[in-house]
Amino acid sequence: MIESVLIRHILPAAVVFSALSGASYAAEPIQLITRAEAGLPAAATAAASTRNLTRGPAIDTLPTPDKGVDGKPFRLSVRFLSSNGVPVDPATVRVFYRRQPPVDITDRVKPYITPAGIEAPSVVVPPGKHVLEIEATDKEGRVGRRQLTLTVAPQ
Repeated sequence: MIESVLIRHILPAAVVFSALSGASYAAEPIQLITRAEAGLPAAATAAASTRNLTRGPAIDTLPTPDKGVDGKPFRLSVRFLSSNGVPVDPATVRVFYRRQPPVDITDRVKPYITPAGIEAPSVVVPPGKHVLEIEATDKEGRVGRRQLTLTVAPQ
């Protein structure tokens, strides 16, 4: 009797509540870079490396648009490619906004970091050209880095 009530009434209600709370969480965009941070002086440009000399994980930007519009959320998608089958340790992933001084924005995307990459469904960035540096370390301590440039037009 108790199992029947649990299966018919309580379990479906818990599933619906979980789905609704997850949808509202995913629908809320993340302010990836604030306007104050965008106002900081730009960091000196460094030559982006195309090779990983340490044989650490590669970082690939997926269909992340390089152009956006101020105030309109977009998807931030990054994939980690392991070297020799050694997975990335999600706890070691760091994301920096390249300004002077650099701004650590890792905590803003931390819920979306997995061993496979970063999948933030909805982020907002102010207008301008923004360079992010993503760093990931695999389980053997080898580091991979990649820069990602986001260009956002005024509204």
